[in-house]
Amino acid sequence: MTQTDALAQFDKAVYKYAHQWMRYPSIRQDFDLEDLAQIGRIYILKALEEYDPEAGMTLSTYIIQRIRWGLNTSLRSHMPRAKREVVHFSIDNLNEDMGDRWHPATEDNDLDSFSDMIEDLSPAMQHIFRLRFEEDMTLEEIGKNIGRSNEWVRQLINKQLATMEA
Repeated sequence: MTQTDALAQFDKAVYKYAHQWMRYPSIRQDFDLEDLAQIGRIYILKALEEYDPEAGMTLSTYIIQRIRWGLNTSLRSHMPRAKREVVHFSIDNLNEDMGDRWHPATEDNDLDSFSDMIEDLSPAMQHIFRLRFEEDMTLEEIGKNIGRSNEWVRQLINKQLATMEA
């Protein structure tokens, strides 16, 4: 396959993956879609140079992987790293907006107490929320308390918080 043929054949893929990166504000700020497409095209040409048919992968699969890999490695450095602060929750700061998605209270809520907020939850979920937000237990501690993994607890709390925010 010639370079011209490869560039023409994989142009839609280049724009597809470049467009996916445009959803990030830090990328949109520094790059135009055409800049990202050009990065993808460079990796098409590199894929043509480096392709080894004996590696057990078709050329088209290899080119697509190289486009994706090239954009990822080229643009990761432009993505801001999230700065996480450890925030402990208690009843005293429940109605404060902590700027954290773990915080169960938002400015939209006019809740008198934590109990009012969780009264519609199942007894098991109320127990987990009390452990997390009243007793300030870690996910690992809660998991041990209820016989589940901390990842299961994290997912359960995230799912419930998303439901409560909606």
